[in-house]
Amino acid sequence: MNQSDLIVRCLRCGQKNRISKDHLNDRSFCGRCGISLDDYFIQCLTCRTLNRIPDDRLYDLPLCGKCGSQLYDDFVTEVSESNFKSTVLDYPGIVLVCCFDPACTLCSRALPALKKLAPKFLGNIKIVRLNIPENHILSEKYKIRKTPAYLLFKNGIHMETEVVEGSGSIEKMESSLRKIVTRLENSKL
Repeated sequence: MNQSDLIVRCLRCGQKNRISKDHLNDRSFCGRCGISLDDYFIQCLTCRTLNRIPDDRLYDLPLCGKCGSQLYDDFVTEVSESNFKSTVLDYPGIVLVCCFDPACTLCSRALPALKKLAPKFLGNIKIVRLNIPENHILSEKYKIRKTPAYLLFKNGIHMETEVVEGSGSIEKMESSLRKIVTRLENSKL
């Protein structure tokens, strides 16, 4: 095997496919099942059908091909005390929890910015939001006193809490998130 070859696992059948550096920009297909390696597979939560979504259509909030339900409503999902364990703690990867208060003016600016940034981090980081006034147990557990606050988890382990003071631009928030993702990906866990 050439050192510059890339190994890509097919999301449909699991086959490992070798792609040479000369063909990295080409559309690649699985050697076993023939499906494009640039496609994603999302299971419908309504009818459980597995839907193939091309890479360039992933951000269009696609519908299920069988029942027509939206495959996901948003890139930033709402969590509460009832689904926090299954959504955040059981997730095998990095999760950013945006803790907000609907009455907070800074939060009202931060949440739309986070929604715009979330598609850029799809696949690297899962972003969720937590309404602090409605979830007192979690706010006490993680000592959230000011909002917006960001809880960072990796493989279900709470890594750090970051409170954002003042208003920041989307570019500044994106830069901060990229640094956080890089730091957490490189941490041993």
